[in-house]
Amino acid sequence: MRITPYFFKNNLRRQSCCGRGFSARWMCVVMLVLGGGTTGAVPSHAYDACTLPQFGVAGIAVDERADTAEEAQVNGMRRATETAFARVLTRLLRTPAAVDSFTEIHSPDRFVDFFHIASENTIAGRYIATLDYCFVPNALRDAFRAAGLEWAELDSPRILVLPVWLAPDGARAWQRDNEWLAGWRNAVADADGLVDFILLEPTILNERSLRADDLVEANPMVLRRAATVAKADQIMLVTARLDYRGSQLILAVDGQLFTAQAEQMTVLGKMVDTPVADDLSLQLDLARETILNEVESGWHAANSIRGDDTRDVIVSVPVKSLAQWVDRLAAFDTLAVIDSYVVHKLDITGGLVTLTVVGNDVAVENGLSAQRLRLRQRDDGSFVIEPR
Repeated sequence: MRITPYFFKNNLRRQSCCGRGFSARWMCVVMLVLGGGTTGAVPSHAYDACTLPQFGVAGIAVDERADTAEEAQVNGMRRATETAFARVLTRLLRTPAAVDSFTEIHSPDRFVDFFHIASENTIAGRYIATLDYCFVPNALRDAFRAAGLEWAELDSPRILVLPVWLAPDGARAWQRDNEWLAGWRNAVADADGLVDFILLEPTILNERSLRADDLVEANPMVLRRAATVAKADQIMLVTARLDYRGSQLILAVDGQLFTAQAEQMTVLGKMVDTPVADDLSLQLDLARETILNEVESGWHAANSIRGDDTRDVIVSVPVKSLAQWVDRLAAFDTLAVIDSYVVHKLDITGGLVTLTVVGNDVAVENGLSAQRLRLRQRDDGSFVIEPR
């Protein structure tokens, strides 16, 4: 039996199954799925409909077997919810220990905002489906604070990954059958953190305009052109080189992070002249994983939030209209690094506001930057929030 995709709000389940256990609530959801109807347009993924996409997960695949189709459906939905919850927690909390301690005392059902059945089949003793989930940001934040956990949730600027393979016979950047390059395409496709990685397609146009020989030399003009094509804010150039030391094959890997204007920011995951063991593929995989983890961990650490570590900052917020003032307050409401705010004064030129922030200076700067704002200290020591 094939069922049309649906969205289900968490509050709908609770109203229909109030006061009952987890399994009973999910059985109620199954009944709603079988008898429900759709209203309005349905996005392709619940992930796309999440207020904050970092609290959503798309494409959780389920293939559950049990004595009956109904039991398989209940068990499959529960397993999908747990899987989606673990993925979101890993993205926000980062460390396995923090994820494990949180899931030990919190049921995922409490935090589900809604889920979307993208596809579904039920047959005798089997349930096959693909589901998407959105979780409630404020509920998770409150639970993190209560548990004394540190988390991050700000999406990074878009980072263009430019992998280059440098072998004795020359540089390669666009070949589909090259293991280093293909591995990066897979790694970026599978990345599920807060860092927004992107790759350019290996087309003839890109191969001709962004030559591998220029990329491996970090030619500023070519890097800027690549960033423009990808609409990226930063560039990560990752180069692997094979060579020989006598009869020993050696591998060198290094990564460099640049601004969109080709200004070097930092060096990543440098691996110098490592002897190649029996399995080169494993070493290449390790190099990719090291670089990706370094970038992800660095972004997470720079934007970490701890709910019990707050401080107040008094800021002036100049505006030119009431609509702009509403936009500023909406930006403050959106940012997790701003725990709360109090408006002390408001007139036609702007307002005076106390912000209670829960991140370090870098986290506050990055959060405001995501809203196209910045916090600037004036010569007299006071602070002002203004457009970037």
